[in-house]
Amino acid sequence: MKQLLAAGLCRRASTSLVSAFLLIGFGQISKAEELEDQLVIATSGGVIEQILKEQFYEPFTKQTGVKIIPVSIAASTEQFSKVRAMLASGQQEWDIGQAGAEGLISFRDMLSKLDCKAIPLAAENGIPNTCTDYGMLRWVYGTVIAYNADSFPKGKEPQSWADFWDVKKFPGPRGLGDAGAPWEAMIPALLADGVPADKLFPLDIDRAFRKLDEIKPYVTVWWRTGDQSTQILRSGEVVMTNVWSGRALNAKSSGAPVDVQWNQGLQGTDWWVVFKDAPHPNAAKAFLNFFMSRPEASLAITQKAFYDTSNRKALDLLPASELPMHQTFPDNWNKMVDLDSQWIAENRSMLIERWTAWLSN
Repeated sequence: MKQLLAAGLCRRASTSLVSAFLLIGFGQISKAEELEDQLVIATSGGVIEQILKEQFYEPFTKQTGVKIIPVSIAASTEQFSKVRAMLASGQQEWDIGQAGAEGLISFRDMLSKLDCKAIPLAAENGIPNTCTDYGMLRWVYGTVIAYNADSFPKGKEPQSWADFWDVKKFPGPRGLGDAGAPWEAMIPALLADGVPADKLFPLDIDRAFRKLDEIKPYVTVWWRTGDQSTQILRSGEVVMTNVWSGRALNAKSSGAPVDVQWNQGLQGTDWWVVFKDAPHPNAAKAFLNFFMSRPEASLAITQKAFYDTSNRKALDLLPASELPMHQTFPDNWNKMVDLDSQWIAENRSMLIERWTAWLSN
């Protein structure tokens, strides 16, 4: 038994359950709890899924014996459409997924309420409010302007969304996201049209689409995934696009001629969620706690995927020389726009309907 305690793991033969000790930190053990033998996690795929697999999925399986089955989804709207269908059929197959701040509100009826006391490392290692009733913060990011640095070298780069819309001064094809969050294009349109950041909400939808009408002829790619958003910059299909900051910084770090404009970026947060009727709820809770247990692994998210983790101990490990590359660096974060997630959540369906109709015309 001492050897089992030292390993932090106690298993018994079973086809459906694994009896495991959940770790709090390293070496300190809380209580024995039944863990199911597998866990299904939906993520956005690509570099994020690879990092999660290397830094979290495989170590979690090694420690607990719980096999993680990853499911790649293109966008949060696709994820929740499938979850709603599974719930309606009474055959929920997924345990954990992801959501933005507005998604925690919009899709609350599909989420399980979290017991944050059962995820103690979120409070111990996380930044304030890492664990909330319906989500545990994974990382923060920005939706920013990414541009081809060869086309727009230093001193001639775009400074704002107004520059993004200025195809005479900044010529070349554009990209815009069509990944289930149309406000990530509507809000830039309003900013480009001169609406002050603190006067954005409630969004003037008609005004936003009038401005989008101006840029639409120059948009050659409506990207659907994070990988595609940077690939179109790498390939030269576009010279400028809105993009999630981590994706753009990852491309830049790999040597692609890509750079980022933080000014007027849209602040964003990304959350782990546990779906209603999750078939493996104990394993899900154990994984969330495990996710907050390894600062070095969380640091890999920040350094390889360039999203700033919610693990404050990991952020403490980040070299000062790397801080300017990250969204939580004050000079970057303070340039970005704070969004009204409540308003977006309350109007999500209308925004998507208007966007879909506009895009098809």
